[in-house]
Amino acid sequence: MDLKVLLAVAALHVVVLVVPGPDVLLVSQTALARTRRAALLAGLGVVLGISVWAALALLGIGLLFEAFPWVHGVIKVGGGLYLLWMGFGLWRSSLDHGDSAHVTPSAPVGDLQALRAGFLTNIANPKAAVFFGSVFSGVLGAHADASMKVAAFAIIVGLSVTWFVLVATGMSTARMQRAYLRARRGVDRVAGSLMLGFGGLLLASRE
Repeated sequence: MDLKVLLAVAALHVVVLVVPGPDVLLVSQTALARTRRAALLAGLGVVLGISVWAALALLGIGLLFEAFPWVHGVIKVGGGLYLLWMGFGLWRSSLDHGDSAHVTPSAPVGDLQALRAGFLTNIANPKAAVFFGSVFSGVLGAHADASMKVAAFAIIVGLSVTWFVLVATGMSTARMQRAYLRARRGVDRVAGSLMLGFGGLLLASRE
């Protein structure tokens, strides 16, 4: 087993994880507006989505996208619309909060709802499959054995779990939540605008 190759896979995945995107935005906003439990479950949903795309990449879904571009297109359009829907929901929520300084925290979101939101937010972006496909083919190589592929998959899942636990835990502290409550309308609008942007970019992308 080539440790240098596995370290390269880990490094590439860390870069993708820490770059702000819809996954990090969802978990952070859930941690601020809801509860740590809800944020952790949303993070778990994201990790499940990452696991699905990574597994499909190992099975060659990139070849499926090349052979049937419409499959990639359908997933991309569906994902873009879902992110737009989430963005509009955040904007609508910000309008419902009013200007009162005495804002109470949002009601805890259900476990299944938080898990589903995280999963759908990640699975909505088929570019993840393209990324993992490029990593597995370009870094691991076409002739990597099963043990290398399993090790790379385990590294990706392990790093993803670690990162989203850190995000959910760090953003759900009492201090962060108090700061969020003081600036709730603005934070929700920024988060909603970013979600709308992510959805629009996904719909507009040609790849």
